[in-house]
Amino acid sequence: MSIIHNIISKKPIEISKLNTLVSDIDGAMCENRGEGTCYFWIDGKSTRGFEITLEQDSIEVRNMILSNRYDYELTNKIIAKILSLTDGIIINEDEEERTNHPVFDNDKITQTEIKDCELVCTLSKEHHVSINGPIRNVHFGKRMYKEFESLEGEQLKNKMFDLILTVNYQIPNFERGNILQVGDSKDNQKIMKVLSNDTDYILDKYDYILLYVPDRPIMITNDILNTMLPSNWTLMDEYTVIAPVTDQSEWEKLLANAKKHDLWESFNNNK
Repeated sequence: MSIIHNIISKKPIEISKLNTLVSDIDGAMCENRGEGTCYFWIDGKSTRGFEITLEQDSIEVRNMILSNRYDYELTNKIIAKILSLTDGIIINEDEEERTNHPVFDNDKITQTEIKDCELVCTLSKEHHVSINGPIRNVHFGKRMYKEFESLEGEQLKNKMFDLILTVNYQIPNFERGNILQVGDSKDNQKIMKVLSNDTDYILDKYDYILLYVPDRPIMITNDILNTMLPSNWTLMDEYTVIAPVTDQSEWEKLLANAKKHDLWESFNNNK
């Protein structure tokens, strides 16, 4: 669910040069992600950002679903700079040369924003949908669908984008904490979050959550946890939780409730 353009260049461009392309754009950031890929976004404003990868014979520009106007306008600016530096041409997904610029005009941006939001909203009625934002993941599912189902068009777009921006930029920058990868091979590997009451956390979506107790942890899922959150914890989307240290009485209550749903034995028996 990406929009991909390829730049065929006459002059080469180095990966180190890509970082300088944002130097005069207010709020623009660039991160070298290795293997010839750079990630661009507008800090505090982008919902998704976008990637540029230097291939052997071309430069790939990848925009992702639920990108917003700031992402597309930044893409236009960076593409224009690369074309100027490389004397390149840009090829669309139909392998046709684009001669009209910018790549994303106002109508295209508006249509794509709304279409993406409608698609993710529809999918979330029955499925869990996650996206990677510039700072952290955002999750959509049945609970979020109920919040969005009465909205359409601009209203739906504004509500969904506000959520993405809030989760990425407007919640505390708490720790992710201890995360384990459990399993003998990549195919059966499970991601587990170890949770205790001595640190403030931001919780993401995991295969299992391990609530720490001295003998052995209590194993539950995000869905189970979300039915018994302490009173000072906040569920931001389908799974992202702001989880500061809570009162000991609240923690003990959480452990007691979670123990009723403990999955430890079934997990170990199904290995």
